[in-house]
Amino acid sequence: MQNVRLAINKKKPDADKNLKLAQKILIKKGFKISNKPDFIIALGGDGTLLSAVADYAHYDVPILGVNLGGLGFLTDVKFSQFRKILDEIKRNRFRIENRMMVCAEIKKDVLYALNDITICTNTPGRVVEFSAKIDGEYICRFVADGIIIATPTGSTAYSLATGGPILMPNSEAIIMTPIAPHTLSVRPIVLPSDCKIEIQIGRKGKAIIVADGQRSKILKTGEDIKFYKAPYYVKLIKPIDSTFFKTLKEKLKWGGRENA
Repeated sequence: MQNVRLAINKKKPDADKNLKLAQKILIKKGFKISNKPDFIIALGGDGTLLSAVADYAHYDVPILGVNLGGLGFLTDVKFSQFRKILDEIKRNRFRIENRMMVCAEIKKDVLYALNDITICTNTPGRVVEFSAKIDGEYICRFVADGIIIATPTGSTAYSLATGGPILMPNSEAIIMTPIAPHTLSVRPIVLPSDCKIEIQIGRKGKAIIVADGQRSKILKTGEDIKFYKAPYYVKLIKPIDSTFFKTLKEKLKWGGRENA
């Protein structure tokens, strides 16, 4: 892999400086900046990587996330490790992780997400009424601030913060997590990836749907949204020695104390 394209959030401080430095390092290492890349480098945080996923995932091009500061759960390569990971890529010493995506279909519009798709109230302080079906079977009706449909990758993001479970990123599953439901009987549920979820917006409240924090759409009362596994995967470039649990411990301090 020699041809590369850089994706960066230009609104971030020092964005131009970091972009020029990254370009200089890439050229010095023998890579070519190209509009027909073999792989994408997302410079920034998780938001930058999710933006790159929205732009390039359907082209089947691997993406490397390089963290320029902040938590960076998905962008787990630090900028100080940039030269090292480029050397590893040249030597073909890296892993490709295939990450499942989820879709939301609203009439003729389709939203895609690597982490999650959220339906939430469009009026702070007000709730939304939802009804849910799985594979055509009615399962529940409830009032809440919102609902999250998350992938295994997204299980450590918004869904986790609202009480959802952590899944291994190579799992084939979809998580449905309510946000502050006004009942104790509706809790997060893990579903097989081949199931079809249908959410209908009830009479209470106004709602908005947001995919990975990138794309959004206002929803009307009575509108049906269909969720299902996307037809393609995101390919993430990872260091050969990286593991999910190593990242989980480092970034989220998961697991408590080390074994004595």
